[in-house]
Amino acid sequence: MGFKMIARNRFPFFPSFTRPPRNVKPIPGASKAIAYYPGCSLHATSPEFDISTKAVAEALDLNLIEPEGWLCCGSSSAHRADPEAAVRLPMENLSLIEQSGFSEVTMPCAACFNRHKAAQYEMRHDEAQKSSIDESIGYSYKDTVEVKSLGETIFEHIGPVQLAGKVKQPLKGLRAVCYYGCLLTRPPQITEAEHPENPTEMDELVAALGADVLDWSYKTTCCGAAHSLTRQDIVHDLSSRLINEARRAGADLIAVACPLCHTNLDARQFQMGLDEEMPVMYFTQLMALALGLSQREAGLSKNLVDPRPLLKEKGIEF
Repeated sequence: MGFKMIARNRFPFFPSFTRPPRNVKPIPGASKAIAYYPGCSLHATSPEFDISTKAVAEALDLNLIEPEGWLCCGSSSAHRADPEAAVRLPMENLSLIEQSGFSEVTMPCAACFNRHKAAQYEMRHDEAQKSSIDESIGYSYKDTVEVKSLGETIFEHIGPVQLAGKVKQPLKGLRAVCYYGCLLTRPPQITEAEHPENPTEMDELVAALGADVLDWSYKTTCCGAAHSLTRQDIVHDLSSRLINEARRAGADLIAVACPLCHTNLDARQFQMGLDEEMPVMYFTQLMALALGLSQREAGLSKNLVDPRPLLKEKGIEF
């Protein structure tokens, strides 16, 4: 899998070092913009999500600004290895965003979204921990920043009706199921998801593009992402089941909103012994195509299961 990802230029060999700025100053226009926190995955193994997100945001006049100096949130490993760091790292980011003048931050990566929401929850419900974290980061967080997933941001600021009005190339004939995974909606007391077992925001957005969005019972079933390196047998079992169930539902492809899920469902298909491959695309890639953007802006060359033959078959130009 590593060789396949290297061939698609999805592994950065030279890391970029960063640290939070010492003196954070308000960013001009931040109060009318949305902070964009890409997280490590979008700058590394999931460039197609980053590319398509930025292209779609520009096409929709959604003003996203990426603050300089953001840090890794610790993702799935920090809360097991260092509970203090699991809260402190996200709070360093939220403090940076708050001091920069933003009132909202959008996070394409479901793991980043979940960890920042979890840190906010801890800070709101544990005064002793808040005092400790504030002292550690040298800033008293005011809790003025809303943390949103990218799907939530587009749904709330644009919405399906307005999105449908901007479609230049309807995705007619394309049958899709939307896969949310575990981290966008659960646990609901942290994510604040209204319908944690049956979310519909991505379904409505993809349907607005003209695609035929199919209902299925596996949209929040785990793909095994937490075991990607340690128990690949579990990952293969859970992820292959999702692909088979999507095909059983009549889907041509799976639309996702999580880099961890995308890696398991897209990059590992060749390890699963499937009878037939199924394209797995970020919902922003589908949006880019429907909005009439180019193949480059949709990042189509980065997917390991190439979606372009299917798109050509459906008459979708890119």
